[in-house]
Amino acid sequence: MSLNISFETPKWLVTCYHSSTIISVFINTLGIYLIKSQSGAIDSFRYYLLWFTICSLSSDICLFFLVQPIPLLPIWAGYINGPLWSVFGISTHMTSLVGSIAIGEQAAALTMCFVRKYQALSRIRNEVSKSSIIFVWIFTQIVIAVWVTFYYFTGMDRSTSLNIIAKNYPTLYPKFLELEDFQLYVRNEITTCFLISAGFMASIFIAIIIYSTVRMINILKNLEKHVSAVNFKKHKAAVGSLIAQFLTTPIAFVPPVASGVLLCFDFQHIQVTNWAMLALASCHGTVNCLVMILTCPPYRGYLKRHVLAAFRQNS
Repeated sequence: MSLNISFETPKWLVTCYHSSTIISVFINTLGIYLIKSQSGAIDSFRYYLLWFTICSLSSDICLFFLVQPIPLLPIWAGYINGPLWSVFGISTHMTSLVGSIAIGEQAAALTMCFVRKYQALSRIRNEVSKSSIIFVWIFTQIVIAVWVTFYYFTGMDRSTSLNIIAKNYPTLYPKFLELEDFQLYVRNEITTCFLISAGFMASIFIAIIIYSTVRMINILKNLEKHVSAVNFKKHKAAVGSLIAQFLTTPIAFVPPVASGVLLCFDFQHIQVTNWAMLALASCHGTVNCLVMILTCPPYRGYLKRHVLAAFRQNS
């Protein structure tokens, strides 16, 4: 593969990071307000939804403001442009580790939303006990911990990284030497374990979500006979909203997967393509919250009333 790598910080990507973070803070803050004030009597599920929204906002702030990753594909290397390095001097690898934890907790929070809603709907059949929710949460945290631990041990110190670069990419050595901080990853047993654990974590979370969704759909088919029409509509809307939010996850997770696939081919513009996909991924928190607001009748109705009121006042 020809190594055509730009070491200059792409200003347009940083601008996308900043813009996406500002919009995400505004939209997710609105989402948090709506969850707290407009949820009505939907039991403790609102707190799980609130947890997920806060995790999404925290992930956006962490990754796209505090970290601001700048990959150097097709080499498994990169540096960060955010204040965690420029202000606090935290290394690229450690800030990436923090970002990984934020991503993992966001995925776990979404998974727990599905489990909690399934538990609420299954009370009629007593299919899921409260202790099961605690077990699933502990299990998700163990899976995240294993993934993050493997990621931690994939890191190398600067001198070792520079020696590897001097040996394998001698023409790029001066450019890496100019970087104040960067992180290089190599293919070895640890990175293999990290990738396997990442695939296992994603598979487990998706399996739990799919299983919970299938069971909830089956329960909803018979639920109308046992609850009032109002409560049935609330449960149905909540399930539909969760499914819609789950369908937005490819915005966040397809970019790194697609970049890994492109690494297997001699793709000339892989670095710029990867940057563009990261810019797209930075929109996930905003898109997800908008989907939640638009698919939940109480939140959608609240916005509609206030928008129409503002429009009438100005006209």
